[in-house]
Amino acid sequence: MNAENQINITDNTVALILKSYGIFNFSFKQINQGIENTSLFIEGEDKKYVLRIYRQKRKTNEDISFEIQFQDYLREHGIPIPLIYTNLKREELSIINIDGRDWQIILMQFMDGESVNLNPNKELIIELAHIQARMHLFGIEFANKKDNTKSILDNLNGSIANKIKNLPIQNDDVIKFVKRVKSFKYNLNKDLPYGYNHLDLDFDGNVIIKDGKVAGIIDFDDLKYSPSVMCLGFSLWNVLDDSGVEAFKLYLEEYESIRPLNNLEKETLSHIIFFRNYQIGIIRLLLWEKDTPMEDITDIIQLEKDIPLIIHEVL
Repeated sequence: MNAENQINITDNTVALILKSYGIFNFSFKQINQGIENTSLFIEGEDKKYVLRIYRQKRKTNEDISFEIQFQDYLREHGIPIPLIYTNLKREELSIINIDGRDWQIILMQFMDGESVNLNPNKELIIELAHIQARMHLFGIEFANKKDNTKSILDNLNGSIANKIKNLPIQNDDVIKFVKRVKSFKYNLNKDLPYGYNHLDLDFDGNVIIKDGKVAGIIDFDDLKYSPSVMCLGFSLWNVLDDSGVEAFKLYLEEYESIRPLNNLEKETLSHIIFFRNYQIGIIRLLLWEKDTPMEDITDIIQLEKDIPLIIHEVL
């Protein structure tokens, strides 16, 4: 990541940004500096906010505005999405020039709660499955209302493995795993139901939990026009990895109580979960450090063997 494309956070920089929202008395602390953006927790006189500053040259203004429109649409239909505050010009997306460079900025409602929940209980699994099913119905509906040309995601492939230049583990099983990922390709049937989907909905960071309930869905950076079953498959992989087969079965059953899958989606689901397992395995290898437990990758390799059997049993 090029550090020059991330904003340098100073008191003066934050003050200049918040001035455009009419906020003058505040304190702040940095939450993260990720691939897509830098996020700050802001505490004003009577409200708490999250300030997001996008990385340079990552997304167009149109891309971000579209993500905002979709979040507004979901919120209007009862999905718990943080409010996005308008600036003094009544714009949800702010473009602010700092030291000769334009920065894309949004100010959001801060949602109190926990964003990482490694052991969600049965009630939470059911609630998120219902929310995701509704999000997919609204994502299809939203896509049908938009006249813009949609880029069709028509295949899944293992090109992410090409990012590994030097394998951090010289282990035969891992070497063979990476080769299998590189050779993976699956064509998505264009007759699948498509819509706009979150594609990263799980209990590991993008779902805010408070008092045992889902309080908010955050981080739409991966929003894409894609098969709805792809977003479901990604979430199911996470449930399987974190909570096991019974939780996986429960999530799928509850999802289908709101949005039943058609036969084509059921045929496709195992390939998507299989692909997600490959994706996560490569991401773990890319982030590998000296003290990373070997189980982080051996568990993925074992899941590769288990997924077809689990899907066959469930479907």
